[in-house]
Amino acid sequence: MDSKLVRIYHRGQLIKTHPRQPRGGRFTDPADYPAELSAYTTRAPDGIKAKAAELGPAVAEFAERLFDGPLPWAKVRQGHKLLRLGERYTAQRLDAACHRALEVDLIDVRRLERILVQALEEETTPEPPTPLTQGRFARPGSVFSHTNHYRRTA
Repeated sequence: MDSKLVRIYHRGQLIKTHPRQPRGGRFTDPADYPAELSAYTTRAPDGIKAKAAELGPAVAEFAERLFDGPLPWAKVRQGHKLLRLGERYTAQRLDAACHRALEVDLIDVRRLERILVQALEEETTPEPPTPLTQGRFARPGSVFSHTNHYRRTA
């Protein structure tokens, strides 16, 4: 037994060493987790981004923008929900929904799920209406201001 190192043996053979932690502390090497569970066990945004990139380029961009900010760890649960949407719906549908959400700068996983549930990912965005021509009774915006320049001063 060492005062600075913990050695783990299996059937008499050394398999792992860890630095000794203070009382109540713990240490787990992230490489010890199974590869398919590493994103969930380490709860790292980078792992979620890598999995999202496998689902499509728009999903990768959505995940990148989701974790962009001062506290990316606060968005980990939303990131996992994003990955589960790829399992529940097809990766193609999720990629199309992410593309549509990114077009309008919508970075919200709940609303993204609503797009998928209502099958809105394939709908096209309507063109904005053409501006109306100047009407006969139209007035400039200055007419409606709260300051009255025509007030009489006595």
